[in-house]
Amino acid sequence: MLNLKNMASEHLKINIAMKKPDELLQIAQTAILNYSGEIDVLNSALGMLFTGYYYGWRFLYIVHSKRTIRKYEKVLNIKVNEFFQPTDSLSHRSAGLVEAKKHSNFWKCVSGDIQIPDRKLITDDPQSA
Repeated sequence: MLNLKNMASEHLKINIAMKKPDELLQIAQTAILNYSGEIDVLNSALGMLFTGYYYGWRFLYIVHSKRTIRKYEKVLNIKVNEFFQPTDSLSHRSAGLVEAKKHSNFWKCVSGDIQIPDRKLITDDPQSA
């Protein structure tokens, strides 16, 4: 017997998953068309947009300063902690994020109160970093 509730739920999950890349491209296009300033800032903001999609907003806070994130959020017209998941499909490859998870206070890792070696390293074996 068909379970329509499960089918609808799976369909919704697929639609949500497919919608995100379209949203990314729309945000990128809007930023590109509306941006005025140094091109390096736009390039970096676009890079943050796409890495945030695969790594999550916690990764972004590990590798960027809060000030830098705010600057890029302004360019992209998003809030990373509202737009992205805390972690995502490639978060496990971030040596900095793997190390930060070992500590009870994530924000102390972000602020530098807890030092995170290799915080910007992406690797297939972050445990050995």
